[in-house]
Amino acid sequence: MTLHVPPFQGRRSRGAVSLTPLIDVVFILLIFFMLVSNLQRTNRIDLHISDSNPAPTQAQDRVLVVTIGRDALQLDGQPVSLARLRERIALQPQRQVVLEPVDGVSLQQAVNVLDQLRGAGANRVSFLQAGTGE
Repeated sequence: MTLHVPPFQGRRSRGAVSLTPLIDVVFILLIFFMLVSNLQRTNRIDLHISDSNPAPTQAQDRVLVVTIGRDALQLDGQPVSLARLRERIALQPQRQVVLEPVDGVSLQQAVNVLDQLRGAGANRVSFLQAGTGE
């Protein structure tokens, strides 16, 4: 008695797919995004822009204009130190303050003054938009 075995006609067996390379790639991507991302809280500076020629109103007498020069500060046209400016603002923090940086002033200088004003309690600070040179 002979046993007849049909030739192999079934599906081919699949080779096992190794997940090790996939896990390696995912791990490398995880490390990459951890290194690239900034996990520190970012500081935000709210800036407001004032008109270069505001209409004269009764509220205008409450606006303090701080001119930021390369080497000096002026409050309403009078030279003032940063410490004295902070003292003046701390006395009336509700007054509106307009910062007017002159040409050539670095952004860091303007941010330092803005930081001092915010530290003194001023929350109505804006930058004066430069004129268009008409």
